[in-house]
Amino acid sequence: MLRLALTQVLSVLVAVVATLTVVFFAVRALPGDAAVILGGLETQTEQVEALRGELGLDLPLSVQYVRYWADLLRGDLGTSLRERRPVGEMLRERLWVTLSLAGLAFSLALVSGLTVGLLAGRRTGTTGDGVALGLTTVGLTLPEFWLGFLLILLFSVQLGWFPLIGLPVEGDLGVRLWHLILPAVTLAVPRAAQIARLARVRLLEEASADYVRTARSKGVSPRALTRHVAANALPGLLPLLALELGGLLTGTIVVEQVFGLPGLGSTLLGAIAARDYPVVQGVAVLAVLVYVLVNWLADVLQMLADPRLRYE
Repeated sequence: MLRLALTQVLSVLVAVVATLTVVFFAVRALPGDAAVILGGLETQTEQVEALRGELGLDLPLSVQYVRYWADLLRGDLGTSLRERRPVGEMLRERLWVTLSLAGLAFSLALVSGLTVGLLAGRRTGTTGDGVALGLTTVGLTLPEFWLGFLLILLFSVQLGWFPLIGLPVEGDLGVRLWHLILPAVTLAVPRAAQIARLARVRLLEEASADYVRTARSKGVSPRALTRHVAANALPGLLPLLALELGGLLTGTIVVEQVFGLPGLGSTLLGAIAARDYPVVQGVAVLAVLVYVLVNWLADVLQMLADPRLRYE
């Protein structure tokens, strides 16, 4: 058990180092000079060189890379090249928007996806099962940006039920959540469809197990048997749920742009356009840490839910 835990920790460390290294070199490989972009096209060559030296961009990549990891190990994410303030402070200001949106979207996807998947799995081959499969197919194929614009057009422009775009900085929690409903639904639809499909498959696989046939032959009621089958099938969904939750940070990039939300996604796109390397790297660090933490929690919960995994 200890050896397995150490192996997992080592694999996580290797993945984190590799991912952040790729991000470090990838953002610097983008076309365009950060000093020119920050200074403006009218900036003289001497001024660009001075700005490059001030920002440390004139150093060799190897030196920048070593400094990056030295700062990161001290918990310093660096200073934004564009806003000239700590990256950690910027991310803290915008993190609550992304976390609120991701949390609300995941809750909607989880509840609706499990409900549709379990109902379809119980009534396989029926009209309801066919309708559920059709809806999930549509949900998986709809592009998020197109779905977001469609929801804005219908519920904000035509019906006026929800705010158009943006998010108030001040106000009570209810007002802020009301602004996040449409973005959360946009994020939740494809993830709910994926969860529903897998929940249906897992329920059908579990329903074909030997113990289910034995229980039926002994006269166990269908309702009690369904509860038992669902309880055994759901732990197998935890890896997918972890992937969906971890991937929500990526999904928010498009949705935040569509709905004009000041979260990490819009911050990342602005930083990429401005070649603000520290901000891009800071968002990458945060995304990697969240992804690793969520997957670790999923492994722990799966072992707790399925005692057989503790002895493998």
